[in-house]
Amino acid sequence: MAGGPLIPGMQEFDRPRRGWPRWLTWVTVTAVVVGALVVLAGFVGGVGPLRILGTTTTPLEAVAYRLTDADSAIEVGFALPADGLCRDDVVDAVAFERGNRVEVDLSVVRSRGGDCALTSLGGDVRWVTVTLDTPLGSRTVVRTLDREPVPRQGG
Repeated sequence: MAGGPLIPGMQEFDRPRRGWPRWLTWVTVTAVVVGALVVLAGFVGGVGPLRILGTTTTPLEAVAYRLTDADSAIEVGFALPADGLCRDDVVDAVAFERGNRVEVDLSVVRSRGGDCALTSLGGDVRWVTVTLDTPLGSRTVVRTLDREPVPRQGG
């Protein structure tokens, strides 16, 4: 059996090539580049599946609540942050019903990038509707931020 090249003058041998196939290298590089672009777009632009990376969440303090016409909903008033609200801000309100109390958690989600066109200055009170699973009844409404009761407004 010959130990040299199959064709004299060429560097081909009877063993398979070692290493990754060239197409697998291109697929891997493409996947890494696309992944980096998705993360970058989420962080900088606030778009795509990772848009949460491009936002900041600031907790808001609930200052009062009032009943609505619907039994399974209340309106929670919150004090605006000192820097106000932007046009694109999203106020997120969640209620956790635990036994004889309803805990309300309020936060504002704001984009990291871009300038903010203020719609209002801080110091005002705004109201947001919170949907409950069961009617409020005699349960106490408390803030999740500090577990303090929220006063009821109105009759």
